[in-house]
Amino acid sequence: MRNLSQFVAAISVATALAAHSSAQQFQGATNFPDGSGSYSEGIECADVDKDGDLDVIVADGDGFVSGTARQNKLYVNKFIETGTPYLIVDESAARFGTTFSCAKNVTTGDVNGDGWVDVLFSNTGSVGAGGGVPSLYINQGAANPGFFTLESATRGFTVPFFSGGASFADLDDDGDLDVVINDAFNTSPTKKLHLFINNGAGVFTENAAALNSPNRTVQMDVQTADMDNDWDIDVLGFTKMSVANGSHILLLNNGAGTFSDSSNLIAPSSGATYEADVADLDGDNDVDMFFVSLSGFAEGAVRNNLIGLGSFTFTNQGPLGATDDNEIAFIDYDNDGDYDILIGALGAAERMYRNDGNMTFVLVAGTIQVVNDSTLDCTTADLNNDGKYDILSANGESGSFINRFYRNTGTADTLAPVITSTNAPTTAVSGTNVVVKAKIRDQVLDDGVNYVTASADYVILTAPSAAAVQITAGAFSPPSLVVTAGTTVTFQNVSGVPQDVTSTTTPYTYASGAIANGGSYTRTFVKPGTYFFNSNLGALAGQITVTGTSNAALPLHMGGQMYRFRMNDTAGGAGIQLCYELRFRDWPGNTRVSNSGCITLTGGSGGNAFCVGDGSGPACPCGNNSLPFAGEGCLHSGVVGARLAASGTASVGADTLVLTALNVTGPGLFFQATGLAVSPVAFGDGQLCAAVGIVRMGVVFPAGSTATYPGGLTPAPISSFGATAGTPLHYQCWYRDAVVFCTASTFNTSSGVTMNWVP
Repeated sequence: MRNLSQFVAAISVATALAAHSSAQQFQGATNFPDGSGSYSEGIECADVDKDGDLDVIVADGDGFVSGTARQNKLYVNKFIETGTPYLIVDESAARFGTTFSCAKNVTTGDVNGDGWVDVLFSNTGSVGAGGGVPSLYINQGAANPGFFTLESATRGFTVPFFSGGASFADLDDDGDLDVVINDAFNTSPTKKLHLFINNGAGVFTENAAALNSPNRTVQMDVQTADMDNDWDIDVLGFTKMSVANGSHILLLNNGAGTFSDSSNLIAPSSGATYEADVADLDGDNDVDMFFVSLSGFAEGAVRNNLIGLGSFTFTNQGPLGATDDNEIAFIDYDNDGDYDILIGALGAAERMYRNDGNMTFVLVAGTIQVVNDSTLDCTTADLNNDGKYDILSANGESGSFINRFYRNTGTADTLAPVITSTNAPTTAVSGTNVVVKAKIRDQVLDDGVNYVTASADYVILTAPSAAAVQITAGAFSPPSLVVTAGTTVTFQNVSGVPQDVTSTTTPYTYASGAIANGGSYTRTFVKPGTYFFNSNLGALAGQITVTGTSNAALPLHMGGQMYRFRMNDTAGGAGIQLCYELRFRDWPGNTRVSNSGCITLTGGSGGNAFCVGDGSGPACPCGNNSLPFAGEGCLHSGVVGARLAASGTASVGADTLVLTALNVTGPGLFFQATGLAVSPVAFGDGQLCAAVGIVRMGVVFPAGSTATYPGGLTPAPISSFGATAGTPLHYQCWYRDAVVFCTASTFNTSSGVTMNWVP
C-alpha cells in the first residue's frame, strides 16, 4: 500500500497533467491507494462515519465467477478532517476487521434504524474460503463512528449463495429496509432471487414464497423501484440469458411484500447483459431501464410505456455503439435536468452519452480522460464537497486491477431535487400513525443511491387555525402577520387588478401565479420561522412569522427514489387535522421543499390517549435494545405497535362509541377499567395502565392487523359495561403476540384511551 505522502504526490501530478486537457470534464484518473491490485467487482460510496464527506467501499474477490477471498475494502475520505481534497485512505482492516470474502457487489443502507450506514457484501465462492454467505457489517454508530462489526449469522444470513448483486428496499411497506439478493452469479446453475424481510431491528428472515421468483441462470444484477406506479417497490433481476419469453425478472409488489411474476413484460436482450439500471430517462415520471449489451454488445434504453401510452409495457430503443462494457450509472453531467449515461467500459475508455430527450442519447467524445482499463463497476460521488460529482471505477478481470477516480472540472450542481409526485391519504383515523410518500429525481443515481437526504415537518391540530391577508392596491394588509404552526393563511386579492404571492425565503418556492381580483390563494405554514413573500405584479412585500413547534417525521428512502414519511400521533387521539411539508436535500446542499399538505383526521373527539409508546412512553420491560415487540404499550426502539383509537360518541343514552385497535398481531380482547395505575405495570411484552376495576369486554376477537369493538359476533354496547354520565372510563386491548419476543411472555397490550361519558 502506498503511504499518504505518495498518494498526495500522485494527486499533485494528476492535477498538473489535467491542466493540459481542458477539453476533458472528468480528469485525473488518480489511482486509489490500493497497491495490492486486487480484482475489484463492485464500488459504492456512503458517509459511513457521518463526518460530512463520502467514503468509498469496494468489493474485492478474485475471478470471473469466484476465486481467492480478499479483504473487504473501506477507503475513508479525510477531506473534512484535514481539508485536503481527495485524501482517501485505506482503513479496511481497522474498520471492518481482518475479514475476507470473494465479494462481487456491495450495497449500503441503515438496516437497524439507528441512523448509521451499514454495509452488505454479496459473495461467491465456498463457505470455507470465506465466500458464499453475504457479509453484513453493522455500523457501531455514535460510540465508534464508521467502525463495523461483522454480524451476518446473528442477523439472519447463514446460507451461502453465488451472489453478484443485492438491493436494499422497504418491500413490505413497514418502515424498514428489506433486501433482495441474487444467486447463480455469472454461472450456469438455475436458481431464484432471495427475499429477506427485516423485523425492524435489522434481523432478516428469508421469505421465498412471498417473492415468487422464477428460476434463472447467470444472474448479474438486482434493482428495486416502483415500476408500475402503484406506490410500492417492485423487484428486477437481470441476467446474461438470451432465451425468449423471460430472460430477465420482473416481480410486481402487491403493496404488502407479496409479489407476482411479470417477467414476460421485459423483452429478451443479448447474452452479454452484465448490468441494467433503472431511472426515469424521458422525464415522463415512470421508471425506464438502461441495459449494458441490450443487443449484442450495444447498449440501449428500454422505455416504460405506462405514462404516455397508458400501457404497462416496455419498448426496446435503438442500440448505441458496440463495445463490450460492464457497468452504467446515471449522472446529469451537463446540468440540464435529465439523466445522462456513464458507461464503465471493459478494455476501453469510459464513455458518456448525453441525454437529448425522448430517449435520444448522443455519444460525447472527450468528456472523460482516456484510460484503457477493465472497468467492472463505476459510480459517481462528490469526493471533495465542491458540488461536482466525480467518477469512480473498480477494475478487474484483466490488466493491472487499479481502481481510479476522475475529478469533475465542470460546473457545480445547482439544481435542487425535483419532487415528481406525492401520495398521501385524504383522511386518517386520529390517534394512528399517518404515512405520506413522495418520489423525486436528482442529478445522480446508481443502483438506487442518489445521496439525497429527506425530512418532513408536521403539526397535528386539535382546533382549526386560520388567518387572512388582503392584497390591496398598495400593500399586503396586514404586511406582517404572526400565526402558530399549522395555520392556513388565505391571501384575498381586493386590489382591483391581478396580483400574485411569491415566496422570497429560500428554499421555499411557492408561487400562486396570477390571482384575479376577488380571487384568493391559500397556504398552510407548518414549520416555525419567518417567511417573506412579495407580489411581483404589484411590487408589494410582506412577511409571516410562524411560532410554536412542529414535529419531525420518520423518513425512509424506500428504494428507487421513493421516500416514506411516518408521522406519529402527538395529540393523544384528539387531532382533527394533520398538516405537513416534505424536504429533500442533495449532497451539494440544494434543497427542495414541497407544497404543504393537510389530512383530515376522523374521530378527533375520541378521548384522551394514555400508555402511549413509540417515542413517548416509559421503557419496555425487556429493554430498549432487545428485539421488537408487537404492541405499543411502551417505548421500544421506535417500533410501531398496537394503538387504540376511539370514534363516535361516548353517550350513555345514545352510545355510538367504537374502539379500534390497529397493528394487533393475534387474537385478543378489549377491557375497561375505572382507574389507571399510579405507574404502568409490566404486563407481558407491554404494560398495563388501565389497572383498577378491570372488566373484560365480551368475546375474543380473531387474529388480524385491526380489531374493533363493537364489531363481529354481536358484542354488547360499550355503554353496558357500567358507564354513567360524567364518569371517565379507561380502555386497552390485550392480544397474543405472533411470536415470542424479548420475554418469555406471548402476549401484549395496546396503548389506551380514556372516554368521558356524557348523558
